[in-house]
Amino acid sequence: MKKYIYAFFIFVSFNLWACGSNDSTPGDDDNKNEEVDKTTDCKSANEKGAYSTWYKPASGWVGDPIPFYDNGTFYVFYLQDWRSGFPFLHPWHMVYSTDLSSFTFGGEVIPCGKENEQDVALGTGGVIKDRETGEYCAFYTGHQWNWQAMGVPTQAVLLTTSKDMKTWTKKGEKNFYLSLRGQSGYVENDFRDPHVFYDEEDGLYKMVVTTHTNAGATLALLTTKTLQDASSWKLQEPLFTDPSIWVMECADVFKEGEYWYLTYSNVADRKVHYRYAKSLKGPWIKPGNDIFDGIGFYAGKTMSNGTERYLAGWCPTRIGDGDPDQWGGSLVCHRMLFNSDGTISLKLPDGIDGKFTNLKKTVLIDKSGKAVRKDDTYLLTDAASVSFPRLTKTCKIEATITATGEDDVFGFAFGACDDKTEVYSIRFDMKTKKIIMSKDDLTRGTNPTQTDVALPIPANKQFNVKIVVEKSVCVMYVNEQVAFSNRIDKMPENPWAIFTDKGTAVSFSNIKVYEKLLT
Repeated sequence: MKKYIYAFFIFVSFNLWACGSNDSTPGDDDNKNEEVDKTTDCKSANEKGAYSTWYKPASGWVGDPIPFYDNGTFYVFYLQDWRSGFPFLHPWHMVYSTDLSSFTFGGEVIPCGKENEQDVALGTGGVIKDRETGEYCAFYTGHQWNWQAMGVPTQAVLLTTSKDMKTWTKKGEKNFYLSLRGQSGYVENDFRDPHVFYDEEDGLYKMVVTTHTNAGATLALLTTKTLQDASSWKLQEPLFTDPSIWVMECADVFKEGEYWYLTYSNVADRKVHYRYAKSLKGPWIKPGNDIFDGIGFYAGKTMSNGTERYLAGWCPTRIGDGDPDQWGGSLVCHRMLFNSDGTISLKLPDGIDGKFTNLKKTVLIDKSGKAVRKDDTYLLTDAASVSFPRLTKTCKIEATITATGEDDVFGFAFGACDDKTEVYSIRFDMKTKKIIMSKDDLTRGTNPTQTDVALPIPANKQFNVKIVVEKSVCVMYVNEQVAFSNRIDKMPENPWAIFTDKGTAVSFSNIKVYEKLLT
């Protein structure tokens, strides 16, 4: 496999030729006066300032999202990651939006406590509206580093409330405090990430909390009729236990149609998983592909407006040249589609999709190998490529790809400029049935896969692709089934390409680039 990729990019490096003015894709007639940068020198990425679509604050990063919908507005609470400030870590901040295409900062919701308080550091939780009082209730993890000296559990569940989503008041440890102290069979110092929901079937509030038992990673279950009364919460039999993994972080439980769904993040494989069942008592079904997205998406939790449900997580940043493995990053939201068999697909949210209306020129700047253009279609065979102008703004790339062979390998390359020591490739591999992202030094060969997702292959071998690019965050959607999020540091300000590096003829048609409508 590597030899094909290597050969392809050697072609690109040494056998490029400039294309004529007629080598352009549909949309050019609408942009006759638009100047196009056809240079191919590599530029440094610009990560200054805030993100909009894939939200990040101007200072710091988005940690675990806690999404919540109410009265026409999507609220996303999150752990503000300063990457400094120990022991005071991760106060809750909040942003809000009406369509998920851009966000407004709503301020700090829960500050860190004092050094001698349980919540000197904060962790994930859940937000729910109290049906009796009408108050908004944010349940969160309080983490005390000095727990041994203080004689308290490392982690406990605390509560803050608001009447207007603007002003929040901590209940305080004396008024609301939940822990596993004294509960036989549980690891009392592991009690975090509370998720609270209301079960219409029995009229109870239910709380799922990440913990451990002798049986392995466990989601503890507590129930009550009185949401804000800590003494009324009663521990029940665990909702779910998995002895094969270490921890199930950021769990979420909800019902759609006839199924209950459970989502959680596995810190070992750095991916978001799900299960479904006809009852909260199980049995919980593991689908053939139980994973949402790759390692470029973590800590996913959901929110629903009553019609659509969305999955919100963060796309991590990188440490040097390594995998995208830093904690925290940019907020990414997927639309969830629920299939009749209980499985879940992911698509680009309509609110985001609809904001990309400014069609840009996609004039060729380079091509190599067996690359033939006819009308609005590029036919690429064996090792071939076509390069397009720099990605300088937040944009959406659309394309329809049709493969013909069982072993075809094709995809998109970002950072496709003169320096071939760092090219990011997103490859569709028909043989392995995966979409693969790797960062390649093509002067020496390719590097191992950084992350991948399963690729369902339709009978017609056709793939409708949408890619939303903002600075270094690249989120791909395929056939309204698969989402694939990645941090690609060299992507902004540099050219991009379509390519094949193995197989029979592959067509790329209807290639369009849209810039986002400013809001």
